[in-house]
Amino acid sequence: MLEIKNLKAYYKTKNGYVKAVDGVNFSLGEGENLGLVGESGCGKTTMAKAIMRLLPKNASYKGGQILFKGKDILKLKDEELNRVRWESIAMVTQSAMNALDPVYRVGDQIVEAIQIHRNVSNSNAYARARELFKMVGLEQKRLAAYPHELSGGMKQRVVIAMALALEPDLLIADEPTTALDVVVQDGILKQLNILQKKLKNAMVMVTHDISVVAETCHKVVVMYGGKVMEYGSTQEVLNNPSHPYTMGLKNAFPTLDEARGELISIPGVPPDLSDPPEGCRFMERCPFSTEKCQEEPGEREIKKGHFVFCHYFSRAKEFRNLAKEVKTWRKNGATNQKKEKNSQKSQEKIVLRAEELHRWFPMKKGFLNTIKRAPNKTLKAVDNVSFQVKSNEILGLAGESGSGKSTLGEMLCHLQPTNKGKILYADKDVSALKGKKVKEFRKNFQMVFQDPYETLNPRFTVFNTIMEPLKIHKIGETEEERIQMVKQALTKAELVPPEKYFLKYPHQLSGGQRQRIALARAISLNPRFIIADEPVSMLDVSIRAGVLNLLRSFREDLGVSIIYISHDLATIRYICDRIGILYLGRILEIGPTEEVIQNPQHPYTKMLIQAVPRIESGREPVNVEGEIPDPINLPNGCRFHPRCAEAGKACGWEGKDLEKFLIRKKELTSEASPGEPFLDLIHGFYVQELDLKIKVKEGIKQVRDNIIRLLQEEKPALFSAIKDIELQNGSIYFSFAKKEEYPLRQVEGEHFCACSK
Repeated sequence: MLEIKNLKAYYKTKNGYVKAVDGVNFSLGEGENLGLVGESGCGKTTMAKAIMRLLPKNASYKGGQILFKGKDILKLKDEELNRVRWESIAMVTQSAMNALDPVYRVGDQIVEAIQIHRNVSNSNAYARARELFKMVGLEQKRLAAYPHELSGGMKQRVVIAMALALEPDLLIADEPTTALDVVVQDGILKQLNILQKKLKNAMVMVTHDISVVAETCHKVVVMYGGKVMEYGSTQEVLNNPSHPYTMGLKNAFPTLDEARGELISIPGVPPDLSDPPEGCRFMERCPFSTEKCQEEPGEREIKKGHFVFCHYFSRAKEFRNLAKEVKTWRKNGATNQKKEKNSQKSQEKIVLRAEELHRWFPMKKGFLNTIKRAPNKTLKAVDNVSFQVKSNEILGLAGESGSGKSTLGEMLCHLQPTNKGKILYADKDVSALKGKKVKEFRKNFQMVFQDPYETLNPRFTVFNTIMEPLKIHKIGETEEERIQMVKQALTKAELVPPEKYFLKYPHQLSGGQRQRIALARAISLNPRFIIADEPVSMLDVSIRAGVLNLLRSFREDLGVSIIYISHDLATIRYICDRIGILYLGRILEIGPTEEVIQNPQHPYTKMLIQAVPRIESGREPVNVEGEIPDPINLPNGCRFHPRCAEAGKACGWEGKDLEKFLIRKKELTSEASPGEPFLDLIHGFYVQELDLKIKVKEGIKQVRDNIIRLLQEEKPALFSAIKDIELQNGSIYFSFAKKEEYPLRQVEGEHFCACSK
């Protein structure tokens, strides 16, 4: 279907040409998935956009061919190219919010895409849009939503639906799950897999996450410095990597099964492609390079279909064993394992307590609701959270987007107020500090945010960025003393020599370097606590490994306690002593990391663990119903029960759950289960607090009996929770009992769980 032959795509800049794609070859058959992997700047996205001729104006093709079904896309005229785009080749871009027009409803955007290429009426186009939303697991009512009204996972599904609108033969997905939590990622990958089997199309998956490639792709192409380092079947390349770069990528990736010890970080940075090195482009960072590597290696087929570009391909087995050791990549070979064992003994004194913390946001009422005197609504972002942190400990906070992790972190740093509860630091309540006392407190509590580019002042040099907090807190008696402190902070963040970075601005640094600058700024004040909010979610695997190793070294060398916020359980298992699982503003499970990972008690924890992709095959996709509920109108009883596969009678079922079940059943009935015609007799649903009123056109007893039958067959726990069923004035009333949430109960030792089971 697709064949790339010696493709060269360069960007023209003031300093000459940037050789982003420089002589790339690979092919893709019908129904196959191909993964393009590598660090940022290796040419993956340029390669993806080049296939559709979507490169910017300063880019040009300097040679090669892009053969799609035998036709060279580079030779197509604009009119022919427009027929190929969307119709035969479609693209799912990395940022769904940027791919959607913010002032158009998402349904209208899909209809527009269809009508540009097909002569169909609005009604037929909307019918196709409704069909697409079913395919990607979205409710039809979401067609009327604007992009800002949807979660990140929903927006990504909309973009996928739009890309599949005309059933293209080839789908190009550019980082479709980056920065999404594991549950949303699992759902999107599952939908892509289902849709591909249904449509029998091919896919190019661009990502730096090799576990995603392992689970979705038949072939993999490893790119570095604009060139291919290795390619072949995914299983063969990942199980038997033959290029040192592939070995480094795999070893730098923390998996849930092997997230122990010290992660391997590939030293150095990718080459400057405006002046790429002669010979192998990985030579300067390769631990096995020799003078011979100054000559460009040719393509070597080491096994049928498995190709590598390395002079020492015959020593691959030897290199694989050596590449697993940190000392191979790090000259001094130092590790912190011994210190880590010693640090475990020092985790005795409790230095921070959070007691029944609440952060509620009152919601403004609209004009009509004010007239109707509708009750006030409150968004409960953090809702009765209690935990403690020991000296020299790393506590992980995990959960999906919207679970309250970031809000909780900001509350601990006094970046958000506390509505109720206490924050006890060194046995003193610091939750109500004001003025100068807040400033003094923040000297000991520093926060590192997810996106370092947005948290660094673009007009400040690195030197000014780290010097600023020293001046604000009046640390250091002389300017020379402060300069030395800046150098020390940069050195501790492994940015050496520090003088090299003094005059650089954020835009002149890589993502990993920017995050290290943010860490250097945080430790410059010698704080007692660091709140790290998703500090590696936007970084490549190798850079991620370096930042994680750095955080662990801060704990060992500086005695800092750390709260590490993430949705990635693999990195949490690697870096954290204990873990707390948050959901809709509450902690559902907390305990020592190894105990929680190996013996999870709450169904939500089990779901998060199951959702983590594995490099090894055999994982079943997560079976979860719906998105995370609305924090304004929280579920009855256990707030996870609407999505819980293990929910029982006492977990808090209510009218909303019955309404969603019947609406979903009605949507599926129209095309897949014509044997449930009674659903067409339902006129409307009306939720009344915990109860549900169902208006019926006719045959009210028949409808009631069939609803009972369906519940007994498919939702017995929901049926058993119904308190009473009444028929009255053409309506069926289902009533439910109020249930309280389960408190945290001790499982064993320091392991606690909030679940009836």
